[in-house]
Amino acid sequence: MKTPVTMRDVAAKAGVTPTVVSRVLHNKATSVRVSDATALRVREAAKELGYRVNVFARNFRERHTNMIGVLHGVNFARPNFSDGSRYFAVLMDGIVEGAFRNGYAVTLCPKLMGQTPEDAMSDGRFDGLIWYSTVPSEANRAMLMGCTSPLVMVHSQADQFVGRFPIVSCDNAGGIGHAIRHLTEIGHRRIAFARQGGLEFSESLLRKDAFVAKMKAVGLSVTERDIIDARLDHTGVDEYYASGLRHTAVIAHNEGLGAEFVRRAPRHGIRIPDDLSVVGFDSTSFCDELRPRLTSISQPLRELGEQAVEALISRMRGDEGTAKRFEIPCGIDIRESTAPPRA
Repeated sequence: MKTPVTMRDVAAKAGVTPTVVSRVLHNKATSVRVSDATALRVREAAKELGYRVNVFARNFRERHTNMIGVLHGVNFARPNFSDGSRYFAVLMDGIVEGAFRNGYAVTLCPKLMGQTPEDAMSDGRFDGLIWYSTVPSEANRAMLMGCTSPLVMVHSQADQFVGRFPIVSCDNAGGIGHAIRHLTEIGHRRIAFARQGGLEFSESLLRKDAFVAKMKAVGLSVTERDIIDARLDHTGVDEYYASGLRHTAVIAHNEGLGAEFVRRAPRHGIRIPDDLSVVGFDSTSFCDELRPRLTSISQPLRELGEQAVEALISRMRGDEGTAKRFEIPCGIDIRESTAPPRA
């Protein structure tokens, strides 16, 4: 393997000192005066020898890596980019776009995705971190509180982190309000909210509370029977269908769960949307792959990712006044899984 060309090699060929090479090629040693003729000779020597800047060495000296790490909490499976919900893929589109626009690379490391990310949170391998877990576990809380690298949180609703880290999230309550408004405008009154018990996602809890509040605001009561626990394995969807429909519409806490209501309905002789209207939350291209296509609250995932990067870069530049919450409005994409209830 060919030995890399060094500044000393360039200096020898150009007949100058390494300090002059550093001044010309790296804009270092600014106190050294170099004539135009000498600078041209140095650049020509570097080109002839094939000299390349050692980025790793430069970053080590300057104590930055131009790398942003993306990680989440413990006990998470590796995120999917192509199967099922495109939630993570769209969020990453925004993060990558924001990072590249500002000259940063983005790293996903398997050992950070669900094992023990605390080492990477403070060992200097990243200039900054984006954390997108919504699981309010004690293990996650401890890792975050011990983090010494600049960090931005996506989705977190934990009050204990407000003022410590910038937090970027969507307007969950506003999104639920869009869904209830749509359903009530086409005639629904018996509406349920479906979530997955067993692993408490903070945004799922927030969306459930918003559902209760928004229903009451339009004069519709909510009881325990109106909150469906689909469970982590989605068997709660089958149990709900098998017990006989008691609602004309259901709002799922994300598009993946909404898809399960659509997919499992035929097994129980239920037609979507004739017998039950279904609304999801996220509204990625995955919703268009379902039959019928899934009406969904549109979470601005790409914008969330871009905003997270901008907030992180502000922190990395030393702006400690940016530890605030950024809340981005949701919308709703009406597709074929919702229709007026049967008379």
